Amino acid sequence: MGKYTVITGQNLYDVALGIYGSIEGITDLLISNPQLSMATRLRAGDILDYSDGYLIDTETVAILHRDGITPSGGERHVYFKETSLARRAEFYLPAAATSARFSLSGEGEVHIDWGDNSALQNLPLGPQPSTLTHTFDNVIPHSRVVRLYGSFSLREADFTGIITESLRLFMPLHVEELTLDGFHAPLSFLPLTEGLYALRLRNTKIENLAPLVECRSLMFLDMGGTDIPQQVLDEWLIALVEEHYGRRACHMTLTVRPSGVYREPERDDRLNYILSCGMEAVWLLTHEEAWNEGAPWRFSICGEEYVYEAVPKPESEPSLHSGRTNN
Repeated sequence: MGKYTVITGQNLYDVALGIYGSIEGITDLLISNPQLSMATRLRAGDILDYSDGYLIDTETVAILHRDGITPSGGERHVYFKETSLARRAEFYLPAAATSARFSLSGEGEVHIDWGDNSALQNLPLGPQPSTLTHTFDNVIPHSRVVRLYGSFSLREADFTGIITESLRLFMPLHVEELTLDGFHAPLSFLPLTEGLYALRLRNTKIENLAPLVECRSLMFLDMGGTDIPQQVLDEWLIALVEEHYGRRACHMTLTVRPSGVYREPERDDRLNYILSCGMEAVWLLTHEEAWNEGAPWRFSICGEEYVYEAVPKPESEPSLHSGRTNN
């Protein structure tokens, strides 16, 4: 009798094909291993007996040996896993992606469909971030979709380790701190986030900042090393001024300088400001007293600091009865 050691991903048909050259050899496997049945799931390292020298298709066996091929089709799950849980988010990854990693903390439980043949993975959330790393077990010719299901809210989310072409949210998602370093997908999902007060978009490439205008609760925004067209940056800063209602003061880090000069903008006949460049918008944000009452606006732009400056009030006239009197 021969001995065969099972490798990862093999089922009975794979073993029969590798030993006998045909899946019909499964009959000899069942006879030689009474503990086996058609429902048996093989595991890597299992040792099976077989009739040594018994071949069904010698040509197939020869080809497999010559080319170093070990059949390992394994048992495949359905690509899309049906679940009654609410679908919360989808990440679209390039077909060439071999793995994905992200870190989450918060409340509730996240159920993850990795978009391959693995089963749904459950991640109970807690106050400390949990990091998940997954290596995809198949190769596909199209974009891979990683889906998040469940009822949960996020305290911290770091998606730096998942290279995505697109991120979609299907309902509002509470996330307080979000890290997307190296993120090159559109930011169109941001208006569906709730409670977002810290966002890190370092070393990214951004073509449109308009979705950021809706993030009124932001208090910390780091876009250091990010490639942003100057016109896009100017339009976003001007929109922060024009749509300021309900917005928190924010500390921003930029390594692209807005256009223009840091100065008070000109006014029209009705004394309304006329914004012509990004730096004038920065001046207004750091000088409007009503917008800096709770906390000050602060900009770190290319190593230079621009912070809220209170507009000096005119000195009151001295009292007629103050000071010394002449004898």
